[in-house]
Amino acid sequence: MNRSPRELYVSALDVLLRGETARIAHSRDWELLREISRLAASDAPIELAATDPALFQSWRAAVTRFHVAGWSAMTPERIDQIVRRLSEQHATTL
Repeated sequence: MNRSPRELYVSALDVLLRGETARIAHSRDWELLREISRLAASDAPIELAATDPALFQSWRAAVTRFHVAGWSAMTPERIDQIVRRLSEQHATTL
């Protein structure tokens, strides 16, 4: 997919807030999955607490749900490893 960084950020935040990470993992949208994991790992920006408290609380709750659901091991680095391994497997089968 060809998404701008902004589109990717907005889509990832929407998925994280809705708790739909499993759906994205199932669809193997690695780019979006990596951004979701980056947002969860970096947590809600503290500035949001003052500028948009509702979003800050929602984001923090979504990150908590992300970890409680068992997605903690899904980091951007882990996604990169998976994509690299899949690319290598694909290259050897050609």
